[in-house]
Amino acid sequence: MRAVEAFFDVVLGRIADPSAPSGCLIAQSATQSQTLKEENSIQVRGLLDVQRQRVRAALADSSADARTLDELATFVVAVNQSLAVLSRAGTSDAELRSVARLACTTVADTLARAASKDVTQN
Repeated sequence: MRAVEAFFDVVLGRIADPSAPSGCLIAQSATQSQTLKEENSIQVRGLLDVQRQRVRAALADSSADARTLDELATFVVAVNQSLAVLSRAGTSDAELRSVARLACTTVADTLARAASKDVTQN
């Protein structure tokens, strides 16, 4: 869980950094994937998959089943991309942090339910 919080801290820090380009190249490219050459669309999907795999690896020490961890990793990547889009649209830092905080709560609650379920089954 701490890894997800740290991930969002880094993301929000980059979003707030005035020297960093506005938005996210992956998010911007993904929204245009229908108009990109197929090889570029494949590359965008690959970059999103790399993000998902990294988040999934960070969650691997959880007792949750593989399906739940896969779903959580996809969820975290989706929220990450949403933060990039929202920031580009002018959403305030406080609102972005609220979205990230709710995402972290969702991940923590889901992992806690999985752990609880695991304990009751054993």
